[in-house]
Amino acid sequence: MIKLHIYALSVLIGFISRFALACDVNAPPDNIPLNTDPNIRGVAVYLPLILERSDQGPFVDLIKIINKYYPEGKISITIEPVKRIYSDINNRRADFGMPTMKLNDSQEANLPTQFAHEALGKVTFVVYSHKKNIVNKSDLSNPQKVSNLNIEAPPVDWGFPIHAVIDLEQSMKKLNAGHLDAVIWAQEEADYEINKLHLNNIHRAFYNEYPDMFFMPCSKRGDFVNQVLSKAIKAAALSGELQIAHDKVHQPYIDWQP
Repeated sequence: MIKLHIYALSVLIGFISRFALACDVNAPPDNIPLNTDPNIRGVAVYLPLILERSDQGPFVDLIKIINKYYPEGKISITIEPVKRIYSDINNRRADFGMPTMKLNDSQEANLPTQFAHEALGKVTFVVYSHKKNIVNKSDLSNPQKVSNLNIEAPPVDWGFPIHAVIDLEQSMKKLNAGHLDAVIWAQEEADYEINKLHLNNIHRAFYNEYPDMFFMPCSKRGDFVNQVLSKAIKAAALSGELQIAHDKVHQPYIDWQP
């Protein structure tokens, strides 16, 4: 079993941004002969419970709903290691990557990829801290306080200093033992680790919701894929089916404590 975590693609984006240029500068030429080939292939990381196989599961059901509104072609995915996903996106062998979250509009300008024009839904991020030293959202907006905290999170610009989560399980263990001040992560995956590892010293607090996104290469093929996928996502959203399917992947904040 591939031991990777939800929003590992946030780590991936931080990784690939060191090796490639952003979309608004000269991208390398496509190596896909037919930019308008209707069949679209995505690459994804292993997500416990929601994306463990490429043929079934909540995230696959979500893609099937989107595909319903894209009758012109077939959307398929494979589950691959992070380095392979980087390679496939960077070398144009994959049409889109998933999943990731969009922190803000300025984030895309610094990436070698483009976000889909339409979001799949919202993903809830939670501040996890130690019960004896609780950290809340308000603490993270206090520049003096947050600068003294040891925080691990996806490697994007949060507006305050963080260290990148490399292995979520290890980060949650360190937090439970009091060796970190906070971890900011997607609710479902971090809660999964809490329950799996029986971590009882952790406090949960809502942080924010962010758009749950596909991302594509900066290329003519990427532009085509963005156009057709975004159109299908929008149609699925208008039907109401997208929200129903996405609710099985990510839920609004659930107020509970370990």
